[in-house]
Amino acid sequence: MAGAIRDLSLQAMGLFRRKKAGWLPVEGRDDLVSVPEDDAEEMVNVLAMETYEQVEKGEIQDDAGRALSMGFFLTTEREPATEETRVAAESVARFGYMARVAEWETVSTARTPRGWMIAGLRGAVESNVADELEEAEDAEKSFYDVLGEVTAYFVCREPLEVPYDADEGFALMWTIPGMGGEVRALVRDKTLQRVLQRDGKGLRSRAGSIEGATTEDFQRIWKYGFLLRSFEEFFWEDH
Repeated sequence: MAGAIRDLSLQAMGLFRRKKAGWLPVEGRDDLVSVPEDDAEEMVNVLAMETYEQVEKGEIQDDAGRALSMGFFLTTEREPATEETRVAAESVARFGYMARVAEWETVSTARTPRGWMIAGLRGAVESNVADELEEAEDAEKSFYDVLGEVTAYFVCREPLEVPYDADEGFALMWTIPGMGGEVRALVRDKTLQRVLQRDGKGLRSRAGSIEGATTEDFQRIWKYGFLLRSFEEFFWEDH
């Protein structure tokens, strides 16, 4: 994106000060505001464009890339039915991963975790990763292999879409600091259009027709990629 990147957190707070937005009561977070639809659409467009640019740069280290390539299997417990499905799934996981990178770059609150929900989630992720690494029988199993498995576990234990006022669970896409779950779902669907197209009742990508996978499968893989990067942030001091 040419020029300086706007801080979308400041844009949201500007709307709040002008009484065009209000606080969103998300338990364990005090940094979310509800914004008008037009402003939310603008934020989605900014994040989607930044995601496209991050994907084109392709700056993902090899270990993280391998974890992303396992997204389909880890979230569906199935091998991709065709090579076209495998390629599309890996691309979708990368878009999810880079959507979090884009958010990190454009939303200052994404870099400043606050509230007991994110503290609890971080503790749970760190504990699970530590336990899995300790119990790993395969000496070749890397940190990112385990992080991918733990990420998939958290992705699969909750519905794809979780409301901000869910009674239980971590409500992952609302708990990770930065944008809220609804904006992230809109970014997801907008960026998925770069990989997937409707083909009658099915799906296709640039590589060809996709078999053995649904739109929801790919939405979950995108979420896996987004959360893999989000959980990776918990360990930056160590890895």
